[in-house]
Amino acid sequence: MRNALFTTLTIIFLAAFIHIVAVLSLPYLAPKNAWARVTALTDENQMIVLPAASPSHQSLPLMAPDVRYGVCRFNLDNGPVRLSTQILDDLWSIAFYTPSGENFYAITGRELKRSQIEIIISTQNEVGVKAGASLLDEIEDLIVVDSPVREGIALIRAPLLGPSYASQTEAALQQGSCSKNLPGASLQR
Repeated sequence: MRNALFTTLTIIFLAAFIHIVAVLSLPYLAPKNAWARVTALTDENQMIVLPAASPSHQSLPLMAPDVRYGVCRFNLDNGPVRLSTQILDDLWSIAFYTPSGENFYAITGRELKRSQIEIIISTQNEVGVKAGASLLDEIEDLIVVDSPVREGIALIRAPLLGPSYASQTEAALQQGSCSKNLPGASLQR
C-alpha cells in the first residue's frame, strides 16, 4: 500500500513539474512570437504602422480590431534612439518590451498631458542621459527611457474612438518616427 502511494505521488509530482517547465518554456520556443514577427516586418530604428487586425490576419499576437498600432524595433548598439510621435487622446499608450516580451516601461496619454511626445531610449546609465540633458534646451518635457536591453520594441497603442476617427488616428501614427537622429546631442562614448 505504501509503495503504491509513493509511486502515485511521484508520478503526480513529475507530471506537475513537466507541465510547469513546458508552459514556462513555450514563449522561448515559439517560432512566431512577437519579436520574430516585428523583426520580419521592419528594420531597426524605423517606425511602422501595422495593418488593422482582422480575424484572419494579425501582425502581432492578440491585437484588438478597434486599436491601431505603431511599432519601432530599436537597437541601441550605436547609441540612443529618439522616438517622436503624436498622442491624440488619453487612451493612447506607449509601451516598451524586451525581445522576450517583458514590459519595462509604459506611459499613457493621460499621464503625458500633451499631444507631441519626444522620447530618448538608451541603455541604463549610458549616453542617453547625456543626450537627453543636451536636448532639454531644445525639447520641452523630454522623456528619457532607460532600457535594460540593447534591442527591444516600442509599441504605440491607439484605440479608435469610432470608425470616423480611423483616418485621423492612422495619420497621427504615420507621422511618428524612430531614429538615431538626436540633434544637438553628442553620441560619442
